[in-house]
Amino acid sequence: MPRPALKDGLTKQARYRAAKKAAGLKEVRLWTFDTKDPAFLAQLKREMTAIRESPAETDDIAFVEALTDWPAEDK
Repeated sequence: MPRPALKDGLTKQARYRAAKKAAGLKEVRLWTFDTKDPAFLAQLKREMTAIRESPAETDDIAFVEALTDWPAEDK
């Protein structure tokens, strides 16, 4: 049996957002790159080639690896 319609005038999404806000949460929207976009893939390929052919490749890779290991673990 279907649930009766609510008479608060809100959509399902608006009710969901109101419930989350009442629970003390805040909505955050995050935009990121479309990794399937051909322009993005072409730029990524150019940047990876530039890094690979760089005389400072070892330093560049060490820098990236240091970022991914942040915060640094005590070794």
